[in-house]
Amino acid sequence: MKILVAPCAYKGTIEASHLAQAIAQGIKESQPSDNIEIALAPVADGGDDTLACLQLSIPGDLVYNSVIGPLGQPVEAAYWRRQSLAVVELAQASGIAYLQHSELAALRAHTFGTGQVIARAIADGATEVVIMLGGSASTDGGSGVLAALGAEFYDFADVRMTDGAICGGGSLLSVSRIDLSALRTNTAGIKFLVATDVTNPLLGPLGAAAVFSPQKGASIEEVVYLEKALEHFAALLEAASNQSNISWRNHPGAGAAGGAGFGLVVGLGAQFTSGFHWLAEKTGLAEKLNWCDLVVVAEGCLDSQSLAGKATGEILKLAQAAGKSVIAMPACCQLEPEQEQLFAAVLTTASQNQATLDSVRSAAQLIIGSSGASSRN
Repeated sequence: MKILVAPCAYKGTIEASHLAQAIAQGIKESQPSDNIEIALAPVADGGDDTLACLQLSIPGDLVYNSVIGPLGQPVEAAYWRRQSLAVVELAQASGIAYLQHSELAALRAHTFGTGQVIARAIADGATEVVIMLGGSASTDGGSGVLAALGAEFYDFADVRMTDGAICGGGSLLSVSRIDLSALRTNTAGIKFLVATDVTNPLLGPLGAAAVFSPQKGASIEEVVYLEKALEHFAALLEAASNQSNISWRNHPGAGAAGGAGFGLVVGLGAQFTSGFHWLAEKTGLAEKLNWCDLVVVAEGCLDSQSLAGKATGEILKLAQAAGKSVIAMPACCQLEPEQEQLFAAVLTTASQNQATLDSVRSAAQLIIGSSGASSRN
């Protein structure tokens, strides 16, 4: 049997590469047989761990930068470089993983540091920049990125706001107009691609504020405020970009990373793509799926969002199209019963709310028997 181990990271706990190795070890310990071949293909969908997965398959240069984190703290953030291509992972500079639960600040968290990383990549000679969106701490519509790249924001007295005043989604209702002239000069000749990990629109019940800002610490009242702020920001940015009649607000992925999908596509003239599919193409995932008999996927929490554009759900679709069975090994599972039936088996690994490499290896020892099982664990 040929087994492809293709997990995402358990966010904040186990990196995808380490998780893949633990799963493989567990399978080998339970089936010490020459009849089993295992290939590792740790994956990401644009969020945390994307650069690490890319670097494992296509070695390039990881360029580190000291930038401003999501709440103004200094952080070290890398981008991946290969010739004139740069890949920037928003979570590296502006990720929620930098914050403890008590530190979450939905109105103040911003993406300015990600813009600093992009500016460094351009200064280093990049002419094509892929921006991976996911794992953000913010709901600022990407305004921080645009400010770091030269966008100028003016208040209702028509006074230019300093970069410090453009600090998270909570500041957006104070903006009266946006000038993109300097940004256009600073990014001239650069091709931007925005790779998203979700398919949510910018606004509405499935939008950035309603769905994701509560995970970033927003109260019910703050969710309503951020929805209004993003709608206000969208109108201003469309006007500044001469796109008042062309709305990207409902495009799949516009709501990614706190609305940064919308802001970067409109503000930078970028194009959307799926973070998972971009990475899958670069790393030859389709060929690996054709090779194997069984696929093992994993992520921290397997839920309905996992099946809405994220890596686990996308691998499931590709594997099913190729006629391959899929076993999931999440730390925990919150799928509805009918969704769980999409997998050959679901083996959870968390013990007392914490998954460890030992618990992953123990769960992996059940894979061979579970691959043909009709029941679910």
